[in-house]
Amino acid sequence: VYCMHWLCAKALKDRWEEEHILVRHEMNWTCDFFMHKAEEWIWLGALTKDKVGHLAYATRQCKTYQCLCQDAMDAFNKA
Repeated sequence: VYCMHWLCAKALKDRWEEEHILVRHEMNWTCDFFMHKAEEWIWLGALTKDKVGHLAYATRQCKTYQCLCQDAMDAFNKA
């Protein structure tokens, strides 16, 4: 009985350790995604330099994704 309880406890501990690793990777992937989208909007804004409205929209979208990245990093660092 003791051995069975120990194996169950070890399996639970191993699952939580794996979950911790995965969550840390997902946190990095989230920030990487937001930065990728911000860079994508910078690139799209560079394509439409002659259209002021398009450039303004692309700039706003870029700033939005940069803020999302910063907010995510701040939240992740608190955790």
